[in-house]
Order: sequence, then C-alpha cells, then structure tokens
Amino acid sequence: MEKLFICETPIQIIIAMCLKEQILNLNDKTSIILTNTFNGYENIAERIIQLGVFNSVYTAKINYNSNLNKILKFRYIFCIRSFLEKIMDKNEKIYDEIYFWNYDSFTGSLLAYLTKVNKNTKTFIFEEGYISYLPYEEVNKYTLLMKFIILKNKIFHIKLSRDNRDGMYLFEPKLLIDKPQFPVFKIDKTILETKEFKDNIKIIFNVENELPKYDRKYIILEEFHKEYNDEEIFDKIINIVGKENVIIKLHPRRPEDRFAKKGVKTLGSNGVPWEALLVAGDFSDKVIISIGSSSVTTQRILFGNEKMNAYLLFKCIGADLKQFDNKYSGFWDKLKSNNSQCGIHIPDTLDEFYAMLKKETEKDKK
Repeated sequence: MEKLFICETPIQIIIAMCLKEQILNLNDKTSIILTNTFNGYENIAERIIQLGVFNSVYTAKINYNSNLNKILKFRYIFCIRSFLEKIMDKNEKIYDEIYFWNYDSFTGSLLAYLTKVNKNTKTFIFEEGYISYLPYEEVNKYTLLMKFIILKNKIFHIKLSRDNRDGMYLFEPKLLIDKPQFPVFKIDKTILETKEFKDNIKIIFNVENELPKYDRKYIILEEFHKEYNDEEIFDKIINIVGKENVIIKLHPRRPEDRFAKKGVKTLGSNGVPWEALLVAGDFSDKVIISIGSSSVTTQRILFGNEKMNAYLLFKCIGADLKQFDNKYSGFWDKLKSNNSQCGIHIPDTLDEFYAMLKKETEKDKK
C-alpha cells in the first residue's frame, strides 16, 4: 500500500513518524510532504532522506512573503496537478491512504485531486496537540480561499468535508470534547520511548546541540500573544527563583527579546521544536511555566503526567481571552474527570501561584 503523510508543523513530523511505525505493514511504501510553513523545513527534509525513514520525501512551498501570496494560492485550486508535478514528479501518484491535520487551501486541494485519481483512497486525520480534541471549526478559521474550495467540492459532488473522513488517530481519544462522525483510533505512545525513535528525532531536528543549553531548573515558555501582558509576571518569577536559575524559551514570532537585556538566559527556537527536545531529552527535573502554551498540554498528552511539573497561568491574568473559552475549560475538565491532570498545576490567582513557586524554591535549598 502507498501511504502519504502531509506535515505543516514540526510536531506533525514527530507524530507522523510515530503513527507510521504503528500502521506500517509489510511491503507498504510511505511518503511525506513537508511545507515551508515552519523554519528549516528543507534541512529537516534532507535529514529524513538521509535516515531513510520514509520511502519518498517531498517539500512544498505553499507560503510566500509577498502581496501575491493569496493570488499564488489559487493555483492549488486550478493547477494542483501541475503543482504536484513540481513537488514530486510527472508520474501520477496513486495513494491508498493519506494522513494529515491541516485543512487549508493546499491540503484541501491536494486531497480533492488525489481522491479523484484514486476513488478508493482513504483519508485520516492525525493529532496536532490539544487543539485536536476541540471542535475543528471553533479553533481554526477557514480562509476565504478555503471556503471557495469547500464550495467547489460541493458543486462537483466531491465529499471532502472535514467530517467526511475514514478515521482519526489520537494519543488520548477519551479526551475528545465532541464525538466525531468517524472512527477514532489510539496512537501507541510507547513508540516515542523506543531508542530507535529517539535517535531518529535527535538527528532529524539536530537536537543534540540544543539539549545542553537547557541547564536550569525553571523554564518559561514565552507566547506570541501580546495581550497577555506577561512581562511583569515573568519579572516576578525571575525575582523569586533567581535569574541564574531560569531560562526563557522565546516564541519564534516575537520580534524582540525582552529579557536578555535584563541578564536572563533566553533561547530561540533554532528550528528545534519543544516536542523534539522532550522526546530526545529528560525534563523530569524541570519546572515548566507558561500562560497557556499548547506545548505544555502537548507534553502531557504525549508523555503522560508522571514526569511533569508544570504551571499554566491562564486563569491568573484577568483577561477575557477567546483562546481560553469554555471549550478550553471543557478540555481541562475532561482531564480532571479522567484523573489525568496530575503534573500540571492551574492556580486561580497570581498570589496562589507565587506561593506555590516559593515552595518550589524551598525544595532547592534542601
């Protein structure tokens, strides 16, 4: 069987590799497409090719930093075949199964074309962190271009809505907020712990050079949202634990390093996703702090709660933010009801959090 994985983020590569090991049968051939929607995608593709973990590796430039960006994306609708010839080759590709998460203009057009070439192709959604457990339309807004693709599919009777799939693969199916219209399968997370898998992740994401940099107990994960007004909170944390004991992992879309000038150690992404560091390294002795980073939640989903000590402060910031709405709260309610929250602390106030943090520092003195 021919199986294709479409990956638009680094964590999708990690999960695709894990899923591939689970579903791979004798004589199966696997392909992967990496898009230019994340830094270093071409270098990562080259390392995957060198390792030989997929039979075919392709890269696709689907984002452009220009005013022509939206116009160029129309080729995914009208010229997807010729675009695929540039990505792959001039032979028409027949895939038996396609695995993806994003449902954007590129993936939507690609699915429409490949399922037309082979009407027996099965399509599956796979995990992309905690947002996978929320209703897709509530956490992902369809662009005008994507709405046009959906309309085109309806006109030509192409049944490719987000809900019209053959299945979904998740690490924790019991955490789904709403039950989908298709079967849900469980990903075997024990694959993440195997030596071969860890070694491959180290090579693909060049992790070995990054791990030694995380040499301090307290790691703050910065986020992109300026409306959090988090600088004063982070300053207070640094004051409590001491700047010599803290690292701030900067968000790649934040243009300014706000903390290096204060003498605090900061680390950029360098194209190495947090999840790759977690797979390859041991962070069980660290304290992870964030306002509401999905990386913290993903860490819990991927690796369980036994080796986690993390704080999420979204309840403390006193802002009515749409990303922390009832659906987000519902996800955490599910975690609690399944006795799965252990390892992640969610204080209600900053005073409560600072008191908890001071207790952490007291442990350091013993």
